[in-house]
Amino acid sequence: MHLHQEITSTGFKIVCADCGNLSIRMAERKAVATDTIIECRQCSAVRGTLADLHVLARRSRDIFEF
Repeated sequence: MHLHQEITSTGFKIVCADCGNLSIRMAERKAVATDTIIECRQCSAVRGTLADLHVLARRSRDIFEF
């Protein structure tokens, strides 16, 4: 039996490619625009934008089960 699993690719990195951390922070706390940069909390590497995170949240409903 083969199960087809859709691979969803967004611009947001869940795990930081530089340090492996999962924590995030918004670069500009006052800005709430979709182009707001989201950084790694530990090393400040850019992980994506708020729009990328929204796309991931909408599409990953069944992909990530804990």
